Order: sequence, then structure tokens, then C-alpha cells
Amino acid sequence: MSLQHLIERFLSYNNYHTEVASNCKLARQKFKIFQPDLVILDVNLPDDLGFNLCEELRKTNVMIVMLSSMADNNYILEAFARGADDYITKPFDLQIIKAKIDALFRRSDRHSSLAKIEQLLVVDKLKINFYRREVMLNNHLVSLTALEFDLLYFLANNPNRVWDRAELISAIWQKDDYNGDDRKVDIHIGRIRKKIGDLGGKFIKTVWGRGYMFELSSSNAVKLAD
Repeated sequence: MSLQHLIERFLSYNNYHTEVASNCKLARQKFKIFQPDLVILDVNLPDDLGFNLCEELRKTNVMIVMLSSMADNNYILEAFARGADDYITKPFDLQIIKAKIDALFRRSDRHSSLAKIEQLLVVDKLKINFYRREVMLNNHLVSLTALEFDLLYFLANNPNRVWDRAELISAIWQKDDYNGDDRKVDIHIGRIRKKIGDLGGKFIKTVWGRGYMFELSSSNAVKLAD
């Protein structure tokens, strides 16, 4: 039995769905079809170096483990420089491969969960979900434009600090969309307040002569939620 099929059978037995490719061309084809979460890649392949494929796949979110008989430090450093997440040298223990893969998935799941948590703000009855780009008020969807959403999220994510119009424009508006009229900030703030009702006046404060602030106290502090 070939090494790649031995690994495939072992991982399949441990509840991983696997696909095998014997060269870079086939690997690219299967990658487009199956969109795997993790790739195990050898350095020496029949039609190309695994390093090149590693660098190519690194442009996606896939995790990459290099598996090779090349134990020289130069090869290992090259693999990490090209974007590998781990490097395992032959001979190896199948249980070690599984342990390393399990660890990569644990870290990936944890980072993904944290990223989503960090992008979800809950204030009183208002929920601002940056991951889905949605605002919910009393469990009802609030219809905001892209600019209104970005402005509300920015203020809520940076509370208790006064932001002048120039700072908000710099943070939210694209240069091509800005015509030099600072009053557009006032217009969008007014629309946001209207759409989120009483909470608009409760949390989005006008600091006269200075700008705007999303005001929070200890009793209504922003909560992060999953």
C-alpha cells in the first residue's frame, strides 16, 4: 500500500473525510471541487515542488501540513516561509500526524469562534452583528444602508469617546464617496437614530462643537456574544 493511501485510510478511520491526489495538477483540480479545510503536502511531487503548491494554496484559508523525508533545516524553513502550518519528517507515527491535525483544527475553531464573538455587539435590545452585517432591535431586523451600518458599528465598537466629523469620515467613508461636505455625517447619524428609535437618542450622543459619541455606562455596557 502506498504511503498516501495508508494515511488516507488511517484518517478516514478517525472520521476525517479525505481525498488523494498523486500530483500537483490533480491536487489543484480536487482542491477546487472539494475545498478542503486541511492539506497534507509532500515536498517532492512528480510535476512540481510541493513548496510551490503550498504557496499557491496559502492564498486561501486552508491549513497546510508538509510531510517529507527532507529533514534538513533549510527545507523546513522554506516550508514555513511558503506558508505551511506544520512540517512533519519521515519516518513518522500516524498517531503523531493525527495529533497535529487535531491541534490545528482546535486552534482554527477557537480563532474562528473568537473572531465571530468579537464582531457581535449587544447593547440593551440592540444587536449589531458585523459578521453578518445585520442590526437587530427587539429581535427585528433594522434596515440600514452599508454606510449607516459601518458608522453605527464603529461608534458602538469604540464607545465613550468623542469622534469629530473628520475622524468619522476618515474611518468610514471611501475617498471617492467623500465630496468635502462634513454635514453628511450629521445626516447619517440622524437616519440611524430614527431607525433604531429610542435607543438612538439614548446611546448616540451629540457633543456640541466636537462630534458624536456612543455613550455607555456600567449598566448598559457592550456585551460580546456568540
